[in-house]
Amino acid sequence: MRKLVITLAVVAVVGLVASQALAWGPWGQGGWCPMGSHYGAYTGGAYQNFPNDTAQLRQELAAKHGEYNALMAQPNPDPKRTAQVSQEIARLQEQIQSKAQSSGMAAPGPYAYGPHRGGMCW
Repeated sequence: MRKLVITLAVVAVVGLVASQALAWGPWGQGGWCPMGSHYGAYTGGAYQNFPNDTAQLRQELAAKHGEYNALMAQPNPDPKRTAQVSQEIARLQEQIQSKAQSSGMAAPGPYAYGPHRGGMCW
């Protein structure tokens, strides 16, 4: 019985250490995606200005999401109002996307709107 407990404890410790080593990844905490030369596109002025240029739109979008969630949390949400808020959310998302594209940000796909957005890295 004592050998079984010791064996299980050793296996648990080895498993914990191995899981931490695998989580760390080969390039540091959380892994690092070797993105190549196009990484420079996300560190320039357009990438730095994009959050500032879309701050008002993102605030409106967050408010609309909150309003939509509040409407949907009601026992009997008004279908017309929820549809209207949903359309406003879609309009705001389209405006943010068009600003991203006009700022030279990448379109959705690998590395969409910045590193690690497209799921290409581990």
